[in-house]
Amino acid sequence: MEKTFKKAFFLHFEWLALTMALLAMALLNPESASASICPLDLMGFENCPGQGLGKSMAYSFRGDFSESIRAHPVGLVSILIIMGRIVSIFKRNSQLSKFGVNSNENI
Repeated sequence: MEKTFKKAFFLHFEWLALTMALLAMALLNPESASASICPLDLMGFENCPGQGLGKSMAYSFRGDFSESIRAHPVGLVSILIIMGRIVSIFKRNSQLSKFGVNSNENI
């Protein structure tokens, strides 16, 4: 059973986590003023390097690209990079299944 869990974790955790993160950004209300989760902000620094990135991604999902760029210039690019990573994981999993990794062999 431990081997099965390790295989499932290896094959599926990252794409599931990334998909859930994208879904969270899509459902995020960019107009709300929520508490920051940035470690630098929590330590008292004024600016966080990714500040506004979540809002930018939320605006991008809503098609409001001008607000997205105002919130953070790389919001849309971040979405594309994360989606590209999800696709690459699916390609990797497809290749691994061709070589029998999805069977009862060790990873």
